[in-house]
Amino acid sequence: MAKVSHFFSGWASSGPGNDMAPGQAHGWIMWGFGYGDAVSVSVHPVVGAPVERFLQVENVRIQGDPAGRRLFFTVRNVGNSFVPGYGMGFGWISA
Repeated sequence: MAKVSHFFSGWASSGPGNDMAPGQAHGWIMWGFGYGDAVSVSVHPVVGAPVERFLQVENVRIQGDPAGRRLFFTVRNVGNSFVPGYGMGFGWISA
């Protein structure tokens, strides 16, 4: 039977003037999954009226070596507003 795993993490600005700017990107790494697992990642901006915030997951790639596998990806602010924080949802299904 398949096993479903999930976790949630995030990033928060260190304060005013350090929010994620439009066009800015952050690189991330996720590990803990195995060969053949179905892996997913999603990103969720902190919301705040009256602005809309848009983030995108891009450059998803997997590295494998004798030590295991790692998922590398980039979170980019593709909107016009600064982002003070965001969450990242990860999931994988193992056979």
